[in-house]
Amino acid sequence: MPDDAFDALRAQLGGTAPDALRRLSAAELTHLSQAIRGARRRESKALAQAGERALGHIPRLLRGPVRKIVG
Repeated sequence: MPDDAFDALRAQLGGTAPDALRRLSAAELTHLSQAIRGARRRESKALAQAGERALGHIPRLLRGPVRKIVG
């Protein structure tokens, strides 16, 4: 089970994880994985909010085209 949790964490990190993390239990690896997932979710939300605030500085007529360009 710890190997499965380590592999899941490694996949979440993009294929790399320090081998020292193998010393953690499956529960600890799962907790770490959930913490990383939560942090990424919060970061994504904060970036989206920052983008919306930035668009607030652009005249209304240009917001649509700017959104299409920026994505």
